[in-house]
Amino acid sequence: MNPIVKYLIESATLTLQYHDELNFKLWKNEKLRSDVSNKLMMIARTWAGFAKIPPKAIKDVILVGGNANFNYTPYSDIDLHVVVDMDKIPECKQLLDEYLRDKKQLWGLVHDIKIYGHDVELYAQDKNTPYTKDQGVYSIKQDKWLVQPTKKEVNLNDPAIKRKVEQYIEKIDTLIETSAEEETFEALKTKFREMRGAALKQGGEFSVENLVFKELRNLGYLNKITEYLRSKQDQRLSL
Repeated sequence: MNPIVKYLIESATLTLQYHDELNFKLWKNEKLRSDVSNKLMMIARTWAGFAKIPPKAIKDVILVGGNANFNYTPYSDIDLHVVVDMDKIPECKQLLDEYLRDKKQLWGLVHDIKIYGHDVELYAQDKNTPYTKDQGVYSIKQDKWLVQPTKKEVNLNDPAIKRKVEQYIEKIDTLIETSAEEETFEALKTKFREMRGAALKQGGEFSVENLVFKELRNLGYLNKITEYLRSKQDQRLSL
């Protein structure tokens, strides 16, 4: 295990944070700063064009996640969601979600866009998808809160979070050290995605599983999986 990560885990010093105010880099008096709003709308429109989402299908552009709440950290992405009417996108319905995920990943490979030091993470969200419990939702298009974030009693030092993070870190490091097959990591990525989705649906933004996911992301372990898979694929395709 990386010595710095080991120290963080053993000292129970997680990267997760909770604040009394919204991120001042993005917000002023709980309104999104105009320069930030204008730039995020420009990014959303550019990505929608890249993903070939027709303008008539776009219902809203929203900001969610830690930077629309009080649990942001220096590692937090700006989660920018383009809310779309899937019925108005001329693609095969069965393949549409996969197509948009591929476009999201391809965009991430060729762009490195930041707003005041925070990475901008794009996502196409179906207009019928319910908002996550305990999550702030700000409409950039309408310049108003759709769901106002509220302060909560959150235990970020829950031993269950530390224990699960440590278990996954050990597992990921061991799999990499033993040159595990790509299928093993793909299965682990699927598990993380399904675990987080279920946790957000049932327990909300501050469920243990979602906080574990955020901590692994903050510590760079999700990127570590991605880089490992990329290197394995490069090896497989090379002579």
